[in-house]
Amino acid sequence: MYDATDVQDILRDVEPLSGRVIPVRTVQEARPREEFADAYVAEVSVKSASKVIKALDNAFPRDPSRPLNHLRRFAKHTQIPDGLQSTLIKGEPSTQTIFTLITPPLPEVEELQKLLAPFAPPPETPSESSQDTRNIELQTICIPLEPPLTVGQAENWSKTMWPVVFNPATPRATIAPPPQTLNRVLDSIKPKAGHYLALARKVADEAENSGLGRRVGAVVVDPELEAYISATNGDIGIHWADAIVTVAGDVRYARREAGAMSESERQLGEGPNSNVQTYNSDVEGGPELHALMRAADLVADARRKQDGNESNRQLPLNKLEKFFLSQSEISGTEPLVDPDDSSPVPGKYQKTDTGAIPKPIDRSREPRLRSRAQGGYLCTDLDVYLTHEPCLCCSMGLLLSRFRAVIFPRQGRMITGGLASEPIIAPIPVPDFTNEEHEASEATRDQDQHKLEGEASTEHADPQTGRLYYGLHWRKELNWRALGFEFVEEEVTEKSAEEGVAFHA
Repeated sequence: MYDATDVQDILRDVEPLSGRVIPVRTVQEARPREEFADAYVAEVSVKSASKVIKALDNAFPRDPSRPLNHLRRFAKHTQIPDGLQSTLIKGEPSTQTIFTLITPPLPEVEELQKLLAPFAPPPETPSESSQDTRNIELQTICIPLEPPLTVGQAENWSKTMWPVVFNPATPRATIAPPPQTLNRVLDSIKPKAGHYLALARKVADEAENSGLGRRVGAVVVDPELEAYISATNGDIGIHWADAIVTVAGDVRYARREAGAMSESERQLGEGPNSNVQTYNSDVEGGPELHALMRAADLVADARRKQDGNESNRQLPLNKLEKFFLSQSEISGTEPLVDPDDSSPVPGKYQKTDTGAIPKPIDRSREPRLRSRAQGGYLCTDLDVYLTHEPCLCCSMGLLLSRFRAVIFPRQGRMITGGLASEPIIAPIPVPDFTNEEHEASEATRDQDQHKLEGEASTEHADPQTGRLYYGLHWRKELNWRALGFEFVEEEVTEKSAEEGVAFHA
């Protein structure tokens, strides 16, 4: 049984890390791709432009998974790039015609010509007035499939390929989190990130000292609960630990195979990872025993118990894990940090019908962790603070568990990690954008960032080490995306765990 007083002493002794939180750039930002494809251009009567659009959209619907709003549907003769002038414009330019773009997936040529025939340019001579003699010529050109990232790129494409529209918000929506969302979450994380990461190291210490796992720890925080504490108390202050719903340490050495003793049972004390400078896959267990995966499992298990189901936990819990689970699972618990100071958090809270200020619930009746009946689902809306960058498998587990955000120290970068998308570079502060400032600031920021990165970020791997960078926290092809942040400690060198043992965290 854990000693609550002992845990409170640990929490009082937590020295928060000093530093700053910066967003982890997405892999799309770090390695922007330029994709091109063939398209058709046809000259039609300018008076029929709206009918042409309607006919094309009805007969050949656009692919919704591939937005092409950056490409103009029509171009006047004066807007045609110089390189296409001789191909598309026959004779003297006419004000009676306009060029329309047919984008991929491209239909059959004969079918498209038949559809556009009624909208062909007016005949040059009365003898050609019959619609049967009208003909639509299709010219093949190359177009960019991705929206331009900068004004300069848009201008270049417009001059060499086809008229392109630059909208600063469009590329951000496809390759990175919206600035407003990113800044809002960043502001909520910054005040106590140093506390949570310092506690994660305490959890990691317990994991290592117990002999059950490597020195890796995770702390799961409810940001809405954190906001409630701040709103109630004026400042989260000493009550920062009240927003924690669970903590978890690594227990990879506790696995038993076919009834045999686990590695931690065979080697008592600090365990097999003490002073080990290699990774042994035969004794280090599977990713479900890593700190991040265990944290998600403990949240799920607590919610199952709230529904009246039996606990599915089989591995032992250390005192920090037991303590925080007791705060999330049962009622009537004492304040976490100072026994003489009543906590402003009366258990978990419920949102009002309008989604405004949450209403407190009697702590004697409700657990802190929102139950499934109250809308709790997986780890949605929860943040996780880690001592190390998680491995590929745990990174996908992070997404499948639907965490809102993940925060890890730069010192915890791992060769085997799945969240970083580029080598360590000098970070550029991310400004707070307003709608008016965003358009002017975004292109400048990207250009400055690329100057710092040099050529390293344009490849899928660091050319010096061959290290692959996956950026799994925010990949546009995945159906869930988490916000990723690094904590850059003050007065700490840039040396990271990437240079240490290549174990899987």
